Amino acid sequence: MFDMSDKPLDEFENAILNNTDQTVGSYKKGDVLKVKIVKIDQDCLLVDLGRKSEIFIPLEEVLYDPNQPLSEQYKVGEEIPVKIVRDEKSRGGIFLSQRRAMYQSQMDIIEKAFKNQDTIPVKVRERVKGGLVVDINGIQGFLPSSLVSVKRDVNLDNYIGQTLLTRIIEFDPQKRKVVVSHKVTEEEELNKNRGAFISSLEINSLIDGTVTNVLDYGAFVDIGYNVEGLVHISELTWSSSKRPNDVVKKGDTIKVRIIGISEDQQKISLSYKRTLPDPWEMVQDKYKPGDIVEGTLVKDLNFGAIVELEDGINAFLHISQVSHRRINSIKEELEIGDKVSAEIVEIDTTQKKIKLSRKNLLPQEEPLEQEQNPETVKQNKEEDLSSFVDVFVPKKAE
Repeated sequence: MFDMSDKPLDEFENAILNNTDQTVGSYKKGDVLKVKIVKIDQDCLLVDLGRKSEIFIPLEEVLYDPNQPLSEQYKVGEEIPVKIVRDEKSRGGIFLSQRRAMYQSQMDIIEKAFKNQDTIPVKVRERVKGGLVVDINGIQGFLPSSLVSVKRDVNLDNYIGQTLLTRIIEFDPQKRKVVVSHKVTEEEELNKNRGAFISSLEINSLIDGTVTNVLDYGAFVDIGYNVEGLVHISELTWSSSKRPNDVVKKGDTIKVRIIGISEDQQKISLSYKRTLPDPWEMVQDKYKPGDIVEGTLVKDLNFGAIVELEDGINAFLHISQVSHRRINSIKEELEIGDKVSAEIVEIDTTQKKIKLSRKNLLPQEEPLEQEQNPETVKQNKEEDLSSFVDVFVPKKAE
């Protein structure tokens, strides 16, 4: 047998001899360690901290989903990290918290990611004033609306529930403040692929895009990798009377044709109308000289007017062909928007020109009074007037 009488007692032997609940090992407030779950109740977890040291962790100190029973989220024998909130020397005894241990562990990870400028995934929880509340493995962070995306006018509600790759741009552990940016990681990813994408584009090729903005002079279209091209108003439609908003709306997905790329690859010109049939290709089959047509007066040129026969097909009506009488302005007979019936007098499909005559459909007018000789008009008026004058001769007094 071994004689142990003169050997110093270790901590384990002292715990046995004193029959106390002292734990094996020395723990102090603030320590984070792993413990084993020995029992799962409805409102707490019982964990083994050491020999004869089984401690309850209240529900409010456990990370859990309130929509599921605790027994479905944890298993007996599973090890979880806990933080010593109150040690055995404190009044009230040992108090453990899994939630605070996870918080401490995650804060360490966040601090390291912030210092190294590493990317970190976050899950969007809700929308608040000025941005989005995100979850970083139990730590709440904030994603400002201006740092959500490189795209303009995004709908923040669409991000709720999504997991985004972000970079921490502000971190204050004392104030528990964590601010992240998804825009910066999105920009980095886009820049990697943008150059290769633009280089792959070919003039006259077709590509799908999304309308991002509609202005008076045209529409901007995102064709991928946040690359925007401009569809000038002249390339939106074959019709000259339609405004950009009459053709496309913001958010529309359309097919466009690439018609130009600047040398620095910063400007891309697109065409929407060139994805559609050119109406002039069918003019020869639809219209002939002598045909009576109806169109809309869309532009006054002073010396004539432009009449739109259909989308993309315009005809010219010279001022001399408006009326039999001489006029000095189109406005004397017609206004913008008026429906005009006229006869086609000439068609040139190579030059895309059609000439019209309105007066050919009007009856010949009598010469107007003011176009006659002024003296003749005056004399006629006097003759006409004399036929209606009674001569009054007074009687002589008797």
